Amino acid sequence: MNALEKIKRSWWVIFSPIILLNGLGFIYIGAVHDNRNWILEGVIYEIPWVFGIIFSTFDGIVEIYVAISMILMLVSIVRSVWVAIKLADVYDNEEVYSIQSASLISSNQENKGFPTTIACVSCLILVFFGYSILALL
Repeated sequence: MNALEKIKRSWWVIFSPIILLNGLGFIYIGAVHDNRNWILEGVIYEIPWVFGIIFSTFDGIVEIYVAISMILMLVSIVRSVWVAIKLADVYDNEEVYSIQSASLISSNQENKGFPTTIACVSCLILVFFGYSILALL
């Protein structure tokens, strides 16, 4: 695969250094490759920005969310470049690697319990709400 094709397939990395959008690249690439872990990772990168906007009227709490968001933005930049490099290697050797979807539930099993992705995201939201309430006290 030539360099232009690699750039075309890695355009989603552009979202990582953009404030408020740094998780959208992972949500996109997770949806393209049917990888729920990358989608969840993108949601985690976006949650502090959303809470920072929601609680923007409170002076003390906004700084906490902005600090968390900036740290996660740096992590998302490093992680997105890393994933893009690994995916470029996979794209170069598509005949060696068999690209399969990485779903949490195998096709032979039924999901009889509570969906784990929803539970993880809900738990993270509750943690952020808890910290928000503690910061207001």
